[in-house]
Amino acid sequence: MYPTETIYGIGGIAVSSVKERLYKVKKRQDKSPVILIAGRLSVFSAYSVVLHKTAEKLIEAFWPGRLTLIVSVVGTGERIGIRVSDHPFIQMLSDHVALPLYSSSANMSGTEYINNPDLIYHIFSDKVDMMIDGGVLPQSLPSTVIDVSQDGKAHIVREGAISKDAIEDILFNQR
Repeated sequence: MYPTETIYGIGGIAVSSVKERLYKVKKRQDKSPVILIAGRLSVFSAYSVVLHKTAEKLIEAFWPGRLTLIVSVVGTGERIGIRVSDHPFIQMLSDHVALPLYSSSANMSGTEYINNPDLIYHIFSDKVDMMIDGGVLPQSLPSTVIDVSQDGKAHIVREGAISKDAIEDILFNQR
């Protein structure tokens, strides 16, 4: 468990056993996707992701930060969510670990987000290996999720910490 610039996350190094454990700990029945999070874009180079011009504009405007992009993986037809965080812990971790984290919000599936590490610890202490206490985080929405996997067109999947207006301003009003 760890703080991000939006909400507390739960996850671990991006290997399949961590992903399965994450579903189990959160009591996630639907196996909905989890994202990959890192402190720098270069960490995702091993995943051969496609970054269309639309994605590049959004990355330039909002990364590192509160934006998750759903992108295509070259030659597989697979889509993954990626995010570059500007939180100091995630940045520091990327200095020492060359893999991203599988990441999800630190709450039980279907419940509200929690910004207080003491409450999070109370819920998850017997289910996780460790928790990085970043203090009580300011109230925030989770990251905004935009799907740019289809020919570079942007589709807002979840409006979060970055507004639809801010996204549209970058995509349609800048030259």
